[in-house]
Amino acid sequence: MIRKALTAALLLAAVPLAQAEVPHTPAFNGIMLHGRNEAVVAGGTIRLGDVADIMSPRAEDNSTVERLRSIEVAAAPRAGDTLRIEGATVLQRLASDGIDLNSVRYSFPRELTVTRSFREVQMAELEQALSSFLAKNPKPIEVKKIALDRSVKVPSDSVGVEVVALETTRPGHIGIDYKALSASDDARFQLRASVDSWRMLPVAAKPIKRGTVVNAEDIKLVRVNDAASNRDAIDNMGDILGHAITHDLGQGEVFLANGIELPAVVTAGSKVSLIVRNGRLEVTASGIAVESGAVGQQVKVQNESSKKVVSGKVEGPGIVVVGAY
Repeated sequence: MIRKALTAALLLAAVPLAQAEVPHTPAFNGIMLHGRNEAVVAGGTIRLGDVADIMSPRAEDNSTVERLRSIEVAAAPRAGDTLRIEGATVLQRLASDGIDLNSVRYSFPRELTVTRSFREVQMAELEQALSSFLAKNPKPIEVKKIALDRSVKVPSDSVGVEVVALETTRPGHIGIDYKALSASDDARFQLRASVDSWRMLPVAAKPIKRGTVVNAEDIKLVRVNDAASNRDAIDNMGDILGHAITHDLGQGEVFLANGIELPAVVTAGSKVSLIVRNGRLEVTASGIAVESGAVGQQVKVQNESSKKVVSGKVEGPGIVVVGAY
């Protein structure tokens, strides 16, 4: 009897738990959003369809599903970079776009990782873009080498690159502003290049003695390597003509900013017309220049009658104005 009772108890314990009655939950019959842990995008904008699977068993939800897929979640990172977005941020973005979160079923990870797809730009493509720019915008430069010390990544949908602008950073070097030709966004990047650059400089056409007032026959224009030229060299011929040089110049030498001056039109000891102006009143007297000076410079002059020494501004050859100028 004891053995039969024990056997019956063991058989009763072996009945599967699955046979117990479980309450029935009806399947959800609406839009479901399932966020992905990782995603890759090609364009410049991250949309909900890039980071989540969106589905519904009902045909009448198709337009809503498409709208949900097109909602902008965030701006995409630069090509080749990664952006981390919190799941809560995605839900806040949906709510701000007018989506009733109670009407959908969703699940998102705490953090989503989104990477921007890319392609690497090769040197041949960079050189071709620069050549095309220089063909349309001639510059007095010859590119020696583009410095490519890092990989250049552009959006994967980019069909090429173009040069937007050049900037001279220092003699013999330029900065190149590139733009990727992409439908998704305006991807820009900058590179450096070593160049031979030239500029036209006025130089002495023949030996010129100190004190000589320079005229057109004393000057000629030559092509000079920018990297080797003196940064103080005058490049505008108009700034040289009519000026006196302060030291001897050999043939082919450049004119320096500190090597020229306006010629004196009043010389010390010479007789000058001394004009005194006070409003509309103008009085003229004779004087003797105590100092030499060019037009616009201040010089001291002695009044011949009163012997008084005054300062005035040289207005022209032999003319010094005292008072209002």
